Amino acid sequence: MEGGKSNRKSSAISLQQFISTIAPLIDLEKAHSHSLSNLCNSGSLRNLDTAQKRGSTILNLKCVDAQTGLMGKTLLEFQSTKGDVLPAHKFGTHDVVVLKPNKADLGSPALGQGVVYRLKDSSITVAFDDIPEEGLNSPLRLEKVANEVTYRRMKDALVQLSKGVHKGPAADLIPVLFGERPPTVSKKDVTFTPFNSNLDRSQKDAISKALSSKNVFLLHGPPGTGKTTTVVEIILQEVKRGAKILACAASNIAVDNIVERLVPYRVKLVRLGHPARLLPQVLESALDAQVLRGDNTGLANDIRKEMKWIIIECYNNSIQSHLFGKHFTYQGLIYEPYVLRDVILELNS
Repeated sequence: MEGGKSNRKSSAISLQQFISTIAPLIDLEKAHSHSLSNLCNSGSLRNLDTAQKRGSTILNLKCVDAQTGLMGKTLLEFQSTKGDVLPAHKFGTHDVVVLKPNKADLGSPALGQGVVYRLKDSSITVAFDDIPEEGLNSPLRLEKVANEVTYRRMKDALVQLSKGVHKGPAADLIPVLFGERPPTVSKKDVTFTPFNSNLDRSQKDAISKALSSKNVFLLHGPPGTGKTTTVVEIILQEVKRGAKILACAASNIAVDNIVERLVPYRVKLVRLGHPARLLPQVLESALDAQVLRGDNTGLANDIRKEMKWIIIECYNNSIQSHLFGKHFTYQGLIYEPYVLRDVILELNS
């Protein structure tokens, strides 16, 4: 120490050090997740009954209801074939699950993969992007699985980071985050007219400093001190200045809270994410909902009606392969990209 100050310099981790540290940790986390969700296939569980006792599988299910909902997703409701309360399990809402025939071998291909939408004592409802093509009339089982998409996206982001980001907002941000360049801050705080008239002085000061910061701003405070309210005001002010905002958080509910508070201000926004993971009050802001409200709404509604009819026919008559081949795949695959493009362009204008 000299003059009351430390001579020790803060050491920033380099970009390559960060990547080389984080990449193997992601692999370890993925491996651990797989070891928990795929015990059935690892030899640790010798039979399906043991898997059910561990809570990773629910056996002897029957499909009791099939309907379209959640912005075109297919909702299948399952109950015990005995009509009893479901056995104890470790399934939770938003978990990724696969549907299989009840007596299928361990590690066998799934009929479909979906997200748990609703849980009751005697039933479980799963939202599917792709409807199972066959086997709905036979006894079924659900298995809890690891979410491959999460880990794949994290690894893809690291790969992109390792190649260098030379354009877009991240081009200026990354050198600041890794200590290669100091953050840029305006010499005087930005003045603004609040959208929210109930902000206190500390919130207004934080917003002004955030708007003055070009690269990074840290907003810190105990629970219940108005951080989300402050973040919403910052977003509104940045949108007013013509900025495009990507709002992220560590949980779905945190993002939903931001969306819910932004909606009354009628800003253009889209909530990305599986509808089964969103709060009901923000579903109208979901990408799927906005696709269904697009210029081609009539065609979308016709397709949904046709899907509902096909689901009923599949469920009642076990003719899935014939119907799916003729009605679903071709039209849906061609139609979807164009609708998504139109919605994103409209929101980005």
